[in-house]
Amino acid sequence: MSTTSIERGTSGDMDEGPDGPEGGRGPEGPHGEDGGSGSGSGADNGSTEAGADGGAEGGGTRDRRLSTTATTVLGLFLLADVVFVCGALVTLWPVVLTTVEPGAGVTATARWSPFGLGEWSLTADTAMLLAVVVCSALGSFVHAATSFATYVGNRRLYASWLWWYLLRAGIGVALALLVYLLLRGGLFAGSSGAGATNPYGFSGIAGLCGLFSKQATDKLREICDTLLSTTGDGDRDRRDGLAAGRNGDPSAS
Repeated sequence: MSTTSIERGTSGDMDEGPDGPEGGRGPEGPHGEDGGSGSGSGADNGSTEAGADGGAEGGGTRDRRLSTTATTVLGLFLLADVVFVCGALVTLWPVVLTTVEPGAGVTATARWSPFGLGEWSLTADTAMLLAVVVCSALGSFVHAATSFATYVGNRRLYASWLWWYLLRAGIGVALALLVYLLLRGGLFAGSSGAGATNPYGFSGIAGLCGLFSKQATDKLREICDTLLSTTGDGDRDRRDGLAAGRNGDPSAS
């Protein structure tokens, strides 16, 4: 994709991006929607030009802003993404309800024909996994599209963030699958398969995982840090023990 070269200064704008730095200046912060440091595209454009002048004079970092053609292609990609995801969900949902309805057998199957591309025989577990994938992709689209519209409107969409938009759905889907497996394994271990689950609840959780993948990842990291915390430095302790063993002290290994 072609890009347009601009200059930016070495101020706080350097770390701005679709998710923003840890200070919370994401799409809502710098553009004045919720955080409100800017008052619109005109003011924001002025600050960008000021940063460009400062970067040229003070040795700032050179960035590349997406051209109109590249921005249009990315926008069409996001539109095609939501059409595909919504179409898949509309055709998949009746299959999910059929296979997980009360009284359905564990081995019950249903036919799914996405966009007329053949027929697939789905079990309850497979249908639930696909529902999690589709709903998390839908949540990821909401996150990516909101950021995209905000940054395009303020003329601050840079090429360095292109892969962020392209990988947003994949990150949300992977996280939602992990959360789904954890919930199914931890809370429904004694149930009789996917037929004992609530498809609406799990699909909603999957959508939230896609929409708030960054926050969900941070929360899971906090939980793991709490549950798996140690008092010592395992790598250093093992290294010291091995060194002592090599020096002739067998009790240290």
